[in-house]
Amino acid sequence: MAVARYGPLAGLVLAALLLILAELLTLREIVAVTVVPPGGRTSGGPHHGYALAVIAVASLPMSYGATIGGSRPAALAVTALGAVALAIALIVDLPALDETGLIGRTYDLAKAHPGAGFWVELAGALGLLLGGALVVRGQVVRARERDAERRRSRREV
Repeated sequence: MAVARYGPLAGLVLAALLLILAELLTLREIVAVTVVPPGGRTSGGPHHGYALAVIAVASLPMSYGATIGGSRPAALAVTALGAVALAIALIVDLPALDETGLIGRTYDLAKAHPGAGFWVELAGALGLLLGGALVVRGQVVRARERDAERRRSRREV
């Protein structure tokens, strides 16, 4: 029973920790021939102003309220925060993964590649979004079951 109660919370906390970790990891790496020139590594935090860390910190109390407290608004908030994190990953970070910028103009053979930070942030954002949606769905199912039970008990009286 503890897994059913604390499992979703553990998944949401893990997703939030992945978002925080992604801020510290390399988002994009520009390689000129075989070397990464100075300024060729970009981490996630400076690229989007540590927005994912703010989202992750905000999602922690919401995750607790949604899973342990059973709050539907908190579950919807977690889902929305996951959607915002995913939007940052896809709209802000994804287009920048192939940009070589000044390094590309300086070195003809410079190529940009996504770093581990992008994949970690994508996993964290999807984890938060899908985890929040599953918690919302579970709450709706439980609410329908309670309503059906109340209707049955009223008919018996």
